[in-house]
Amino acid sequence: MSSNVDVVIVGGGPVGCLIAAQLARFGIKPYVLEQDDKTVMPCYGRACTLWPRSIELLDQVDMAEPLIQLGVATRNALHFHEGKRVPGGLMYASRMDKLGDTSFKFALHLRQRIIEQQFTQIMEDLGVDLHMQQQLIDVQLLGDAEAVHPVKTMVKDLKSGEIFTIQSKYIIGADGGKSTVRKLAGIGFPGESTTHRWIRMDALVETDMPNPRCLNSIDSASHGQILWCPIDGGMTRIGYVFSQALIDKYGGVEGITQEVVVREAKEALAPFRVDFLRVDWFTIYGIGQRIADTFLHEERVILAGDACHTHSSGSAQGLNTGIHDAVNLAWKLALVLKGAARPGLLETYNTERRHVVQQIIDNDRTISTLISGHYPPKFAGRAEPPREILKEWFSDMNMQSFTLGLGVSYPANLINKVSVGSSKATVDVGERAPDVFVSTLGTADPIRLHQILKNTGAFSILVFAGAPRVSRPYLAKLCDALNASDIWISRLSRRAVRWIILCADSGNAAHEVLGMAPMGGGRVYLDTTRAAHEVYGVDVERGALVVMRPDGWVGTIAGVDEIEALEVYFRGIFAFE
Repeated sequence: MSSNVDVVIVGGGPVGCLIAAQLARFGIKPYVLEQDDKTVMPCYGRACTLWPRSIELLDQVDMAEPLIQLGVATRNALHFHEGKRVPGGLMYASRMDKLGDTSFKFALHLRQRIIEQQFTQIMEDLGVDLHMQQQLIDVQLLGDAEAVHPVKTMVKDLKSGEIFTIQSKYIIGADGGKSTVRKLAGIGFPGESTTHRWIRMDALVETDMPNPRCLNSIDSASHGQILWCPIDGGMTRIGYVFSQALIDKYGGVEGITQEVVVREAKEALAPFRVDFLRVDWFTIYGIGQRIADTFLHEERVILAGDACHTHSSGSAQGLNTGIHDAVNLAWKLALVLKGAARPGLLETYNTERRHVVQQIIDNDRTISTLISGHYPPKFAGRAEPPREILKEWFSDMNMQSFTLGLGVSYPANLINKVSVGSSKATVDVGERAPDVFVSTLGTADPIRLHQILKNTGAFSILVFAGAPRVSRPYLAKLCDALNASDIWISRLSRRAVRWIILCADSGNAAHEVLGMAPMGGGRVYLDTTRAAHEVYGVDVERGALVVMRPDGWVGTIAGVDEIEALEVYFRGIFAFE
């Protein structure tokens, strides 16, 4: 048996299913294979925390609400030392009401398997099946430059023993840290391992700890900084450092039983009382950091999630980083597959995500060492306890914002382009677009800008129209340019670019508010409080054009009358000659 498809995705975990669901949403039907039988896999262990930006990204593809219904939202993180609450610990997760322009001012906790189940259900609702118990055997890239499907994938059906071939345009490895796709493609996975070992466990407990359904942390002289995280089902994820002294105490890693894990947890959490009613899972694992040499190999093999980066769970970046990978990749691949975008668009996935992941890896080396009670090289010679240095590290506002995903930004490239009109707004190209409330026409209902900017795989040209009574001369120039018979933008599909107009004025009809027909046939919203214009730093007398990437990062900025800048920008991305 053989077949031709656009994309083969190897790995039916949360990252693979998230990519598949988005591709289906954007009009591409991938083939997803998974070697395990997911129907018999238990719901324990692995990742359990989603940070605000990850929830935003999922919300923009209509995949956040099912998770919110099942998970535990925390808005505060308490830290304890010798039984008393003190500053420190997971400070980036404390007082999340202060986060500013995001509406998701909380962390969401639920186990990875439950997240995965929801993504799988959404993927299947969109018409994509998860082919379980199918194992990747080999991947070959055909040398024929003219081949429509140059990736040849050999797959074994583990139920029947049959081996069959799938030929595709691309293959995505979302198959975890031991990725077969990565190994078959010969992509290096350099990194380092340490001697530090941590315990993680999921348990149903009773405790006298204050506010136990907060995301807490506890200093322990013998067990490092302890994680206390409420998760779904009324359970708690507990994590602590299992030092070499403790390993020696129990005669090696082989001697670490559930009884030992519970006993040491009670000692670590003292003076708080913790009674363990049930333990669903525990693990002891080593700490290390690795990053693949490339996330895009030979322009056809793509890696995402743990297949291209692994690190500790010290600041819960693993699944969050995988979600960022999946969202960054899916719309780019869909536009290329539909023939709308130039193939070079995919290279920005590699450069953007690898740039961010390297920063996560570098941070994790410091964080995991401090949590383990040791001094990283950059803090060698410091006299205060590692917990005090960790508090200093997590107190940095830029570090907090980056950890929560809200401060993740991308460097200049063909989709993050600084133009001559960039001074028309104070947001920066390559940064996350701020969220702000505007209102609808007619009903005047409040609506978040991010709700308007749903991720449909299309770029959004956001026209900050200012107050049309004074900005109309600039708006008129834009309309005249768009009405020209040879205007380049008419050759772009509506599935690739859409127009959204924000008016810093009130009115009863789109045409009347603007004094002209909406640009590009776009939708008009009212910014009567001028909050959006202020957040984006746009002069209400002159307005601005802010191009939003499908994933909600700022692509470029121009003046309302500088449509030439948009032409330069979009010609670098789309093939519309």
